[in-house]
Amino acid sequence: HRAAGERGTELDVTLLEAGEQVGGKALSTVHDGGWLTESGPTGYLDNEPAMDELVALSGLRKVPACEAAAHRYLVLGGKLKEIHAHPLKFATGGILSPLGLARMAWEIFVPGKQGDADESVWDFGARRIGKQAADRMLGPMVQGVYAGDAKQLSLPAAFPRMVEMERQYGSLFKALIAVKRAGGKGGPSGPSGTLTSFAGGLQALPRALAEKAPFAIRTGSAVESILRGEQGRWAVRLGESGEVLHADAVVLATEGPRMARLFDADSPIVAAELDSIPHPGVTVLSLGFPPEASGSFPNGFGCLVPRSEKPRALGFLWDSRIFSDRAPSGHTLVRALYGGAVDPSIADLSDESLKSLATREIRELFGCKVEPTFAHTTRWEKAIPQYNLGHLDRVARVEAGLRTFSEGQGPLLLAGNSMYGVAFGKAAARGWQVGAEAVQRMNA
Repeated sequence: HRAAGERGTELDVTLLEAGEQVGGKALSTVHDGGWLTESGPTGYLDNEPAMDELVALSGLRKVPACEAAAHRYLVLGGKLKEIHAHPLKFATGGILSPLGLARMAWEIFVPGKQGDADESVWDFGARRIGKQAADRMLGPMVQGVYAGDAKQLSLPAAFPRMVEMERQYGSLFKALIAVKRAGGKGGPSGPSGTLTSFAGGLQALPRALAEKAPFAIRTGSAVESILRGEQGRWAVRLGESGEVLHADAVVLATEGPRMARLFDADSPIVAAELDSIPHPGVTVLSLGFPPEASGSFPNGFGCLVPRSEKPRALGFLWDSRIFSDRAPSGHTLVRALYGGAVDPSIADLSDESLKSLATREIRELFGCKVEPTFAHTTRWEKAIPQYNLGHLDRVARVEAGLRTFSEGQGPLLLAGNSMYGVAFGKAAARGWQVGAEAVQRMNA
């Protein structure tokens, strides 16, 4: 709609949302007693111009994370180890053995990768900084971002900036030094950004945008199929009602498997490619603890748990230490994440069994002997898309298939996070991009 306005063109836009509220997996819930839970992303990094534009349109005030959120931890040997940015503190922090530190320091002498063949995040890490660092650092990082498996995730698809750093500087350390010399404001890795949210949680943004939207938004409107219609228009059929909407352009921003079902009949190749993008389930358990438990939890963002450790949790977030409005005064809200690509069977546990497991793991890790007084569970059957090896080739095949399927028709474009970036900001950037492309092609 905005892209059309910038061109002086009027468009009749309708947003169809399958759920009963906008926001997708940005799901913020206010509970009795003063608890505020996030069932999806904690926040977003404010280093994406597309997000700045959305925030400006919303009229909301950004809330940066508390300073304590800069402190992040790993679980190693059943104990918390802080991940320090300072080289000396990192070297003495116990995350890597002396041999592992020596291998990491050798990274600056490791030759750059030749060719454009795909490479997993773990293989990249083992090649550049050593197997121990790949296991203890990159593996948990992939769990934290993707709930995924570092040995399966494609580096060029999931972390393209790392590829750029190696290609431009030949070394990750050389790239980091260059960024630091430039004042940390640019370079291949880009600005790091500040973790940001809003009063009332991250879902406040889509809610505010929906309230101000100059176009129709229809919730509870799942799309059943998209068919080629007459005069180059698309016929969009809704599920329960069977209503058919006719459109000159369509942008899809849902999960890969849901997109796939829309193309089953008329473009089975596109459907098969979209359906092959894994979306493992993730269970999010928020636990609230009374004031007497406060001292058990470090002042920080949270901790990640390597798969070699005993806990089944992917990690724990200390939500009330990240944003202060997440718990009643003096209380602590902890979020435990389970499942993902590395532990899909955890979904078989009941809510009560999962709560018992999380409470026990929190007691063993943090020494918290106080029982939680609040609990909230969200189960995402299909959570974060996995950009596994071959993902970029898959995206190219989907795009080629869509061009064939839509030949002679209006624009049919894909957004969302299944193919072009899982972060909130990346999804926003893709949305602006395809909106402008749709308007341009309709006016061509």
